[in-house]
Amino acid sequence: MPSLRPAVGQSYNEPEIDKSSDFPPPGVQDCASKECRMGFPRDCDICVRAKINTHLFDGSLELDLRPIKGANPLVMLVGQDPTITKGKIYTVLDLENRNSSLYKYIVGEILQPTGLKIDNIYTTDLVKCRFPNNQTPKIISESHNVTIKEFLTPFFFNCRQWLFQELRDFRPKIIISFGEPVHQLLVEEFGWPVPIRMKDAFSNVYSVLVFDHSTYYAPCIHINSKRQPHYRELWNKFIQSLRETVIAARII
Repeated sequence: MPSLRPAVGQSYNEPEIDKSSDFPPPGVQDCASKECRMGFPRDCDICVRAKINTHLFDGSLELDLRPIKGANPLVMLVGQDPTITKGKIYTVLDLENRNSSLYKYIVGEILQPTGLKIDNIYTTDLVKCRFPNNQTPKIISESHNVTIKEFLTPFFFNCRQWLFQELRDFRPKIIISFGEPVHQLLVEEFGWPVPIRMKDAFSNVYSVLVFDHSTYYAPCIHINSKRQPHYRELWNKFIQSLRETVIAARII
């Protein structure tokens, strides 16, 4: 396990995103193929048939999302779900779209400063389906006075079979989650000895067990949370901890 303390005097400046090549870079698969999708479903209607929380939103769930898989996918990025407030995304975490805020956040502020590339990652969401009409879990939860985690839990319960398959197929050396609901669902599902609150867990990297192998787990904040003073103060430490882990895991 690498040292998780930032180097004395270590500073971090947000870099310019490398736009020297078109997306996807060499080695990144289409992810429409069976080999690329691996455990990621192309067809599933479990939640639709079970009418999971359908009284809380209007319309039907959609499953048309594709994962991103690099040539050497040793790092798994885990998002929440593919629903956004405007428009639609068709790849996990919108990493096909260089102009998206998610791409700039993940690639420019996390991957590049830690030495990682798109080539090194596989992306997935805990909940694979898109909620209809841009009704995000946050919007739905707030309108019905429940937490995002409470709303998402039954969907994740049905979706976790796909996550389990992805974890077995790829056996990632590092897992990076995005947002507190994702973090809490993962910690509870696998029983990891990691603080359940993001405020307590963020900035450190943890050694955890996933089925029969050990891996590193780095809980990361939602893109909108970085504006909060608590997380701004810890951001450099998070980047330093993750970079040390990437080196220790011999990914770069």
